Amino acid sequence: MELAEFVASVPDFAALTEPERILHFGWFLHTHRKLNRFSQALVRECYDRISMDVPNLSQQFDRLSRRKPKALLQDSEGYYLEHTRRKELDQRYGMHETTVALSNLLNGLPGKISNEAERIFLSEAVICYRHRAFRASIVMTWNLTYDHLLRWVISDPQRVASFNRNIVGRVGPKRAAAITIAQRQDFEELKEGEVIDICGTAGLFDTENTKKVLEIQLTKRNLAAHPSLIVIGAPEAEDTISSLINNVVLILDN
Repeated sequence: MELAEFVASVPDFAALTEPERILHFGWFLHTHRKLNRFSQALVRECYDRISMDVPNLSQQFDRLSRRKPKALLQDSEGYYLEHTRRKELDQRYGMHETTVALSNLLNGLPGKISNEAERIFLSEAVICYRHRAFRASIVMTWNLTYDHLLRWVISDPQRVASFNRNIVGRVGPKRAAAITIAQRQDFEELKEGEVIDICGTAGLFDTENTKKVLEIQLTKRNLAAHPSLIVIGAPEAEDTISSLINNVVLILDN
């Protein structure tokens, strides 16, 4: 995570007291820069990078070190947060190491997408993920992927023709008689699961895996989109985003 992202994730960071800002910067350096110890110079750099006025760091560090209980400790290698304060900040902002790695991986996904509108939309989904709005990130990624699928179908006349021929087998002759896909909005006559099934029956996907991924993630989207007691966390969001982008959007790209 970059410093600006971390600061943006802290509610009303500008209203924090100077000692609290320093502790937050220290936590960032420990957690996201993997530093066991930090210096006043590194904290000064944090202030500079987000264009904030730098306080008297020597005075503030001294006060934090003299607090009872102490918030900042020091040894020959530099400064470090006292265990209780660091744990407190871990609980507020921390992610497990594996989650951080996967989060960084997700950050790179938008750059793989050629369509600018989709790239911006995915970037916003990843922002939701980074701010722990996991349900929102799942729903947004599904919406992007489903729209991509529909536009992929109508972008090729042969795919459209094959899709139309196979509608009747999924919805029956009576409904099929009223449905002809020629443009994006025509798909509104069909449910998402029906569209996926018709694409599979029509042989539009190169492998059966694409259909399976869509079916699995549609179920997860439904769980995330409706109020329930089911817990939706980082692992579920990570799986949805990486699975749909890598196994559907980037595969159906021509």
